[in-house]
Amino acid sequence: MRIAAFFLAFLAYTVLAAGLVLMKKGIGWLGRKGPKDLAWRKDLGVWAAGFVLSNSYIVPVTLALRSLPPHVVAAFAGWGVVVLIVLSRVWLGERLRLSDAGYAAAMVLAIALLGLYERPGAARAADPSWLAEAAAFPFVFLPAAFSGIFGRRARGFLFAAVSGMSTGLIVVFMKVLVQFFGTRVGAYFGSPHLYLYLVFSLLAFISLQFAYKLDTLLRTGPVQYAASIIYPALCSVLVFGNHVQPVQVTAILTIVLAVGGILRRRGPADAAPAPAVS
Repeated sequence: MRIAAFFLAFLAYTVLAAGLVLMKKGIGWLGRKGPKDLAWRKDLGVWAAGFVLSNSYIVPVTLALRSLPPHVVAAFAGWGVVVLIVLSRVWLGERLRLSDAGYAAAMVLAIALLGLYERPGAARAADPSWLAEAAAFPFVFLPAAFSGIFGRRARGFLFAAVSGMSTGLIVVFMKVLVQFFGTRVGAYFGSPHLYLYLVFSLLAFISLQFAYKLDTLLRTGPVQYAASIIYPALCSVLVFGNHVQPVQVTAILTIVLAVGGILRRRGPADAAPAPAVS
């Protein structure tokens, strides 16, 4: 069962990364003025396909959370970065670096260690106080992200971070629903946690679109992924009382640092030309 859960987590973040790249590829439709010509419709179609694909990842995530805690499932976002950088090259023409292979290998190894050292056991029910504080924290960054005090890159960073934390909270709230109701999806509609899940799904989506418009995918994407890994790991400990092994902490930090390494080496020359918006 746990092997199947690891496969489902792997599948979920593969699908999510592919969807995000397609959304970036078709983002040119957003805000474009003038007639809705063939190019506009093509961009909208690609973006819509990415939107559907990226949102379908929650199905395998939900199934994986039946057997795995949030910090393990969310760590597979590191694998998503590997998919992200490869597809960014194939579909967007963005530049890859030799160091990307080393960072990718480090993330895959760290994910393997994270799984090997995970001890089976039931987590406690979510602590309401910690859960409320975790849900409130991403909103602290929104005023700065919308302000004109910071430059485009800094604002893109903040929007990507908010999107990543919100993505992590999607996993957290889905874990709460799975704890209470298992896979009885119909019962989810009677729980406020489902609607909080939907709020953070929307916040993650909107924040990422702002990040995409402000900066390149290969800079905003890793920030979003890093936040989506480390935030649910903190929630796993504080909200659910999961015990994270020292090796697992090292593995999580390795994933985050590898994502940061990809980000740090990116510059304007690495990106494909941005779509024109008139």
